[in-house]
Amino acid sequence: MTMIRKTTIIFISLLFSVAAAGQKTDYGIWYEAKAEKKIWNDLRADVEASIRTNENARNIEKFYIEPGLRYKFNDYFNAGIYYRFIEQKEKDDQFHARHRWFFQMKGTAPSVARFTFSARYRIQQQFKTYIEDPEDKEPQWYQRVRLELDYDVRGIPLKPYINAEMHLQLSNPNEIVADKWRSMVGIEYTLNKRHTFGLEYIYNDSRVTKPPFENLLGVTYSVKL
Repeated sequence: MTMIRKTTIIFISLLFSVAAAGQKTDYGIWYEAKAEKKIWNDLRADVEASIRTNENARNIEKFYIEPGLRYKFNDYFNAGIYYRFIEQKEKDDQFHARHRWFFQMKGTAPSVARFTFSARYRIQQQFKTYIEDPEDKEPQWYQRVRLELDYDVRGIPLKPYINAEMHLQLSNPNEIVADKWRSMVGIEYTLNKRHTFGLEYIYNDSRVTKPPFENLLGVTYSVKL
């Protein structure tokens, strides 16, 4: 029985090794900074900037800036509209602009045993300026759904979290249920109730971009002004 068990373990390990070798994966680092400013009562202005790398973190894939307005209806629900200006490296190895706007809603359930569950829905439209195929002239519509669970560590301003996000293409729909799945696990530390620093691991599983699998490290910072 011991020999059978060992043989089974070796066989399963080899299967995983072959599967991993057959998957073309990439590694990158995403650097992200956010700022939030209260304008009036429950109306807030947000701005986000990011640099994203790929090809084992040696290449800048894109960078963007994203201003927006968000209204907090109560402690459990907010909604906002945002515009993202993107510089994306295309197939000619040059950066070209993309324009994206989106509307999003986020609901948060009351905490239970220091755990908090939230759901975010986003609908977005994106325009390309780098035209390679006729369909590139048409705007792309997507809807995105993210579910998140975080934990408030007692006595320390520390918040570990996990989330999963699904991307669904609305324009030019195909037979794929979801064009992209994104899973994330991370941790945030808040200093003086204003400055938040974070690290996260992100796994991208895409059906529409190459490489289809990405392992990413996220380095984040946010501030309340």
